[in-house]
Amino acid sequence: MKNRHQEQWENLGTHDPYWAVLSDPSKKNRQWDKEIFFNSGKQEIHRVLANLRQQHMQPRLGTALDFGCGVGRLSRALSTHFKKVIGVDISSSMIAEARTQHREHPNIDFIHNTANDLSIIPDGSIDFIYSNIVLQHIPSKQQKRFIEEFCRVLRPSGIIVFQTPSQHDLSAISGWAHFLLGNRILNILRRVKYGKHGVMEVHILPKQWILKTLGECGISINEVERFDSSGKGFKSYRYYGTKS
Repeated sequence: MKNRHQEQWENLGTHDPYWAVLSDPSKKNRQWDKEIFFNSGKQEIHRVLANLRQQHMQPRLGTALDFGCGVGRLSRALSTHFKKVIGVDISSSMIAEARTQHREHPNIDFIHNTANDLSIIPDGSIDFIYSNIVLQHIPSKQQKRFIEEFCRVLRPSGIIVFQTPSQHDLSAISGWAHFLLGNRILNILRRVKYGKHGVMEVHILPKQWILKTLGECGISINEVERFDSSGKGFKSYRYYGTKS
């Protein structure tokens, strides 16, 4: 993805990486407290694993993949449960910060990846895949490609959990704005609001596309939950699946 999307995330990772990962308006301009920031990842992974247990889904605690790892908010949390964690991100500046913050976490391997696939990871080598508020920043066709790659790298009986918005929420003004204007025009407004280094696009991938792709890849769907981490203007879902 050597294009404007990579450029956007290099800018975000260089100028305000923690806000770029969790875009709380009050934390803009490097206002995140790192302990609070990383603790939020710990809480999120705790809830996800608890939800898996409720569904009688138990991942093998070997290797976990944090797709779109940013500065390692979720990688750090996963590393306390899994023997090894691989964090992958398109932004070299994000990866550099992640490595700096996790020198004392030797079971995390942070990888910079700008390819349109996950060829850096062997087939069937991952036990658990998690991704939240990441795929939504990738154009729809490329999202689908990465979901296919998730299926490839997942071991048989491996578990996958990921989120992405399915459609615009037209009950919200922001949903209409995204629907009518699109990212190209909205990027102009984003630059005005957040500055030239604060642009991040949001892309939808219809739920029916995702379910079809997962089914074709041999993933059994355990649950699809409404999970609006994309914010106002989008109807978002989190998908739980097991590879047969």
